Amino acid sequence: MIRPILLATTVVAMPALASAQGLEFDGSVTAGANFNSIGGIPGTDITLNGYSFDFDGDLHFDESFSVGIGAGFSTGNLDITGAPNEINVDLISLSIEPVYRFSSGAYVGGYYRMGDLDLALLGPVTIGIDTSQYGIFGGYDFGQGHVEAFYGMSELGDNALIPVALNTDVTDFGVSGSYEVMDGLDVFGSVMRTNIESGATSLPITAYAIGAEYDLGNGFDIYGSVGGSTFDLSDLGPIDDITAFGATIGASYDLSASGSMPLVLSAEYSRTNVDLGTLAPIIGGNDLTVDRFALGVTIPIGNGSTTPLNSNTRTARGEYRSAVAALVNSF
Repeated sequence: MIRPILLATTVVAMPALASAQGLEFDGSVTAGANFNSIGGIPGTDITLNGYSFDFDGDLHFDESFSVGIGAGFSTGNLDITGAPNEINVDLISLSIEPVYRFSSGAYVGGYYRMGDLDLALLGPVTIGIDTSQYGIFGGYDFGQGHVEAFYGMSELGDNALIPVALNTDVTDFGVSGSYEVMDGLDVFGSVMRTNIESGATSLPITAYAIGAEYDLGNGFDIYGSVGGSTFDLSDLGPIDDITAFGATIGASYDLSASGSMPLVLSAEYSRTNVDLGTLAPIIGGNDLTVDRFALGVTIPIGNGSTTPLNSNTRTARGEYRSAVAALVNSF
């Protein structure tokens, strides 16, 4: 519990620290709760319910140079029918992205992101998976929207769940963009790919999504996205690819529109269908379905975004630098 408290304290103090140094800081904080139900396994019910605390902001040194800072903490309990106890799942993430913007609208930058996933299986028995991502990105902001591309690498820590993965090469790359179709209506999308290679074996993972957000006025917004992912298992033999397709619909209300405090309330529902192909008989011959309901309370800081940071539309908005990270953060 001490880690999320320290994270929250740092976030609260950051705007004051930036102001004291004569810098400008814009960002947002989201406290959320999510409820996941996984179906498709005969005689077994699986739920993953928990809460999250996310922060995302930009520290502006001048009109050209800024540093993006992100952090998040989520925790939940995975309950499986017949299991002797629940499995506690904790995920902590940190990121930093320095960016330089040119007067033409073009920009370039680098990123470093780390994640710490802990699975408490039984009493003191805990499995930890540490990951890190780093790379470069660049794009062009043309006023009504933007386009961006990135390329980087991912690494697993020494205490990874699968030791053989320590000898793998993992590369990440992708593109994203957004466009204001008309006043109040934005569309956005992204495609990203993670290649996991070990010797002569390659396991590509592709994630893609497209979404839209519409301002209804008076503080109300509706938003949604559709997307999917593919695990290419062809190098493992005569095994079908694992594919998934899902959709998200949500709505938010900005209390400041009614003269109240700058607080945004959000709620959304997602449903994902997972086609396991030839692996389906392992769980009884069925495909998996994942239903997710999420609630959020977002506080914008300065000119920060009002978009909830626990939303499943973040993949479509191009906010991840790894197809694997996009999948992990969707629960």
